[in-house]
Amino acid sequence: MRKTALTLTVSTLVLGVFGAFLRWLQTMNAFDKETGFPIPGAGTTVVFVIYSVLVIAAICVVTLVWLSRFDRGTDAGRALRCDSVFPLAAAWVLCAAFAAASCILLFSAGTSRYPLGQRLFGGFGILAALSLPFLFGKKGGSGAGPLGRSAVTVVTLFYCFWMVFCYRMNSENPVLWQIAPEILAITAATAAFYFIATFFYSAGHAPRALIAVALGVYLNIATLFDERSTALNVMLGVTAAALLLLEYLLISNMKEKHDEE
Repeated sequence: MRKTALTLTVSTLVLGVFGAFLRWLQTMNAFDKETGFPIPGAGTTVVFVIYSVLVIAAICVVTLVWLSRFDRGTDAGRALRCDSVFPLAAAWVLCAAFAAASCILLFSAGTSRYPLGQRLFGGFGILAALSLPFLFGKKGGSGAGPLGRSAVTVVTLFYCFWMVFCYRMNSENPVLWQIAPEILAITAATAAFYFIATFFYSAGHAPRALIAVALGVYLNIATLFDERSTALNVMLGVTAAALLLLEYLLISNMKEKHDEE
């Protein structure tokens, strides 16, 4: 299943990169240069919307149809088992990048319109970053256990807070098209980590989790080059990378049903 997992994970990444390109074209050409408001019926907006709908439909159909042939574990010990040290090593690298971005936001909060909210966001982000590696286990193991459950709870709650923070920071922006994709991306990431969390409580559902994870990857990559602080872009990129790792583990740990003992 490793080759299949790698193929599908890379496919999700490619879909996201092309989505980011279309989103970039939209931001360059679909908004009035003087007012900042969207141009009605702009071709790049239509193409981006159609492409996103097709990607979402493809993710849902491929996941549901393809997964029917496989046995799916419901607990983290089985569904998120690591066969190499790479996921854990990569998670620590992502942890460092996420923590660094959170520190930047924390210490630059004095220049923000909402300094208290940004300080809370930065501090919570550091805690979430330190929790991220504990979702992954050592070679031959997983993050299952009390520490893993605590870590995934912290990460999920952080993304819930990020949704509120994102809305609050963009509440004065009258152009919905400029803020909606980012809010959707963070919402998708929140849903993805929620479904991942269910595996740590032995109640995982692989199809739902994979759909949520793939959507989270796509939307976080697609909105990666929107206008925002570099620190937030890094956090979105780390989110997409972490979800890609989790997608790979979920798929690579599936087995053909006729192979069940």
